[in-house]
Amino acid sequence: MTRPADLMAELGIKKDAYYSYLKHLDIKPQKDVSGKAFLEPEQADRIRALRAHVLATGKFEGYEETGLATSEEAGLGGSSPWDYDTPQDTTDFERLIRQAQELAAQNMAMGDLVVAQLAQQMTFDDLAPDLQGKVAEVREATRPKANPAEVASRIMLQWRSQRGATAA
Repeated sequence: MTRPADLMAELGIKKDAYYSYLKHLDIKPQKDVSGKAFLEPEQADRIRALRAHVLATGKFEGYEETGLATSEEAGLGGSSPWDYDTPQDTTDFERLIRQAQELAAQNMAMGDLVVAQLAQQMTFDDLAPDLQGKVAEVREATRPKANPAEVASRIMLQWRSQRGATAA
C-alpha cells in the first residue's frame, strides 16, 4: 500500500501532476479505515511507469501500458482466467509472453531514452572540455575555407571561357 504523498515525493511531482497521472490512467485511490487515501502496489507501479515515460518524452502522448491488468480493472470480477481449460489458453499464453517482452523492452530502452533526452537538452557549454575540443575540430574541418569573392571570380572566368569557346 502506497500513500499519495510518499509516491509524489518518490517521483518528484506535485499534487496537480499526481492528479493528472491518476486521471490519465483512470485510477481511483482506495481509502483505509481512517479515511486516508492509498494506492495498491499495481496502481503505484502504473503511475511510476507513466512518470518514466513523461520524463523520457515530455508528454503523456504515446504512452502505452503493456503490463497486466488486474481482474478488477479488466472487469473480470472474481473469476480466475485458469478456471476453464479452453483452446484459447495457448493464445493467452502467447499474449502474456508478448506483453512481458514489451515490458522488458520498454525497461531496457528507458535508460537510453533518458540519455537521449539529456543529450538533446545539452548545449556546447554543457560538454566536458575534451568533447568541446572535438566539436571545435569538427566545426573547423567542415567550415568552408573559400573566399566568396574568389569563388565568384572563378565561376565568371569559367563561364566567359565557355562562352568564348562556343562563339569561336
